[in-house]
Amino acid sequence: MSPVVLVPLVVLIFSLLVIVHESGHFLTAKLSGIKVEQFSIGFGPKLFGVQRGETLYAVRGVPLGGFVKLAGMDGSMDAGPRSFNAHPLWQRFLVIVAGSAFNLILPIFIFAGVFMTVGLAQVKTPIEVGSVDAGTPAANAGLRSGDVIRSVNGQAIVQFQDLPNSLNASKGAPVTVTIERGGTLLTLVITPRLDQSTGGYVLGFHPAAITSRPSPPQATWLGVRETGNAIVGIVGGIYELATNKSLGGILGPNGLEGPVGIVKTTARAAQAGVLSVVGVVALLSLSLGLANILPFPALDGGRAAFLVLELVRGRPVDPAREQVVHYVGLALLFGLVGLVTYNDVLR
Repeated sequence: MSPVVLVPLVVLIFSLLVIVHESGHFLTAKLSGIKVEQFSIGFGPKLFGVQRGETLYAVRGVPLGGFVKLAGMDGSMDAGPRSFNAHPLWQRFLVIVAGSAFNLILPIFIFAGVFMTVGLAQVKTPIEVGSVDAGTPAANAGLRSGDVIRSVNGQAIVQFQDLPNSLNASKGAPVTVTIERGGTLLTLVITPRLDQSTGGYVLGFHPAAITSRPSPPQATWLGVRETGNAIVGIVGGIYELATNKSLGGILGPNGLEGPVGIVKTTARAAQAGVLSVVGVVALLSLSLGLANILPFPALDGGRAAFLVLELVRGRPVDPAREQVVHYVGLALLFGLVGLVTYNDVLR
C-alpha cells in the first residue's frame, strides 16, 4: 500500500481510538461536575482549536495521543469547587478509569455491528471443504471442494478445532486424512505446511461456512463474547512472551510492536480488505485500554493506584510528589516506546 494512503489511515485510526479514550474522561468529568479546561487530540503545538464554553477543543501537531485537561488535576489549590481534587474519591476514580473502559467497550459495538451487517459465518460440521488454495498440500493431494473431513490419523474430526489440533500434533509429518466424497470414503496422505503467521500447521483449504445475521441482542452478546476472547488472547500472548524464553521476551525480536509495527499490521489488514481493518481497530482499542489501565506511573492505571492509596491511607498523597512520580513514569514510557520502535525497525 502506498505511504500516501497508509500514513493518513494509521493517523485516522489512532486518532479515533484516542478520541474514544479521551471521551471517557471527558464525559464522566462533565457528568461529575468537574471543569474540563481542554480536550486535545495529539501533543505539541496547537494547530487549531475552538472554544466552546469553558472547554477548548484542539488538534495538536504530534498525532501520538491526546489529553483532557481537568481543573486542579495538576495539584493547584486555587481551581475552585469544580476542580478534580475537590470531588469525592469515587468520582475521581471513575473519571480516571473511564478512558480505558471506553476503549474496552468500543470493540463490543464494532463486533456487534459486523455481525448485524455482514453476518456471522459458522463453519459447517462435520467440516466440509469450501475451496482449496492452489499449490498447497491439500491441492497437491487431490482434496476437492465438497469433500468432508472425517478423520486425521484415525482421530475423528467432529468439530473444527479437532482439525488444527490433529495437524499440530503431527509437527509437519505426513498425515492420513480420511474424507467422504459423494458418499464414498477415501484416504489421502498429506504433509501439513507450517503457517508462519499463526505458528500452526495447515493443509491449505478453506472450510465451507453458513452465514446468518443475528438479532441486535444476539449480536451484542456475540460482541461481548468476541471481545472477551480477544482480551484473553492478548493477555495470553503477553504471558507467553514473558515466560517462553524461546520467543525472546516481551522486548525481544518477537515481542511487543510499536508505531512501526502498527503501521505494518495496518498495511497488511488494508490489503486484506475493510473487515480486516475493522478487526485491527478493535484489537488496537483493546490493547490501548489494557495498557492504559496498568498500574504504572503516568498511565491511567497509575493515577488510579494513587487514588486507591489515598483510600487506604485516609488522606491524599502530596500532589507535587505524585506529579514527580508521573513525570518519571512518562520518561520511562518514552524510553520503552523508543526500544519497541527500534525492535520494529530491526524486524
